[in-house]
Amino acid sequence: MKGEIIMGFFKKRKAKKLAEEQEKRDIEQKKAAALKEAQVKTEPKAEVIKQTPVKPTPVVAKENIQEKPVKKAVPSAKKVEKPVLESEKKEPKAAKYHVSQNKDPKSDNHRRWRVRKEGSEKTIKFFETQKEAIEYADGLAQAVGSSVVIHKLDGSIRKQVYKK
Repeated sequence: MKGEIIMGFFKKRKAKKLAEEQEKRDIEQKKAAALKEAQVKTEPKAEVIKQTPVKPTPVVAKENIQEKPVKKAVPSAKKVEKPVLESEKKEPKAAKYHVSQNKDPKSDNHRRWRVRKEGSEKTIKFFETQKEAIEYADGLAQAVGSSVVIHKLDGSIRKQVYKK
């Protein structure tokens, strides 16, 4: 029974990860399409100029000459591209992982060390020692390119950016 629950969890997690990757690809495609559209709008507009009709030479008779529009490029103001900052190029960083002690006396895991994702109320896993919790959180953080924030017993921050 437990094996089925765990397997279902991993399948859901994998499906969620695939959905996030597809969403990122869709966003990149939309950005590329918007960039192309912006480039089309900024291209110089062609101006139509009418040519004057050419008079036929007296020796050879030519058919009626019709006016043909000639496209002439109009110089436009140069587009000034602002440099893209390094922070704008990168995708948003993954949330940090926090290691802290559970202070809820009603909980079954009271006074045990827990690992949480930044901004989440849900605990990922509980541990008996802070060292075990730090090792586990470090493994999670390395997998997503993030860092770990370690808290003291009183809840204050012991170490802000923990990386091995």
